[in-house]
Amino acid sequence: MKWIRMVLLHFERTLEYRLRSFLWILIPMSNNLTLILFWAGGKEQLNYISTYYILMTIGGLFLTSHVEYEVAEVDIKQGELVNYLTKPISYFWINFIGEIPYRVLQAFYATVLIGAFILLFHGNLAITLRPIYIPFVLIIFTLGYFISFTFKMSISYLSFWFKDMRGFYELTTILAIVFSGAVMPLEWYPQGMRAFAQFLPFAYSNYYPVMTFMKPYGPLDFLGIICIQGAWLCALLLVHQYLWKRGIKEFTAVGQ
Repeated sequence: MKWIRMVLLHFERTLEYRLRSFLWILIPMSNNLTLILFWAGGKEQLNYISTYYILMTIGGLFLTSHVEYEVAEVDIKQGELVNYLTKPISYFWINFIGEIPYRVLQAFYATVLIGAFILLFHGNLAITLRPIYIPFVLIIFTLGYFISFTFKMSISYLSFWFKDMRGFYELTTILAIVFSGAVMPLEWYPQGMRAFAQFLPFAYSNYYPVMTFMKPYGPLDFLGIICIQGAWLCALLLVHQYLWKRGIKEFTAVGQ
């Protein structure tokens, strides 16, 4: 009950700023609708590419964590972190629970708006997912979000040592956009660039969860994705723990 109550409290906080969450989704939606129009010249792939960017919009809003700014700029730099150090729940899980309502609300907004767009223009989605594989998809989406969240938490801890990390955060955002398939499907990348993207964690937090709806994957394909996601998550958790234990020794907070 304690965990459920925490989630509900964070939902209440999120709904206080529901208009702000709605406005935030307009940027990725407008960007991806522009990309759909750009690729619409290839009529034979219009359904495929439209489905891809629609799912990337919804999936990206749900799967991509944006916790790094509040952790770095508010909790660490302004000393608010001291309020969480004595709580019975770890700082990692407090932020994880706090992020969920934002992701759910924004993904809901995007789903409604894009659903209205599809109905208005009579679009057909190129979805090949069989219902029997939905449990695999749920696991992949869960691991994808954990990868994104753990990565963002880890890089935010660099603010324990550096005064201004905004440029670095922008750089990682650009890398995530390029190598998570947000620009175009990774299968359209040059071979070397595609291989490099598949080596990074970004594809496993966004691209592959989305492609589970569009590719005729079988059980072995799903298990392969889950295994790689699990390996990345374990590696990121180790990095997270190392940075947290080292960084908290550098933290000081002063006040009245």
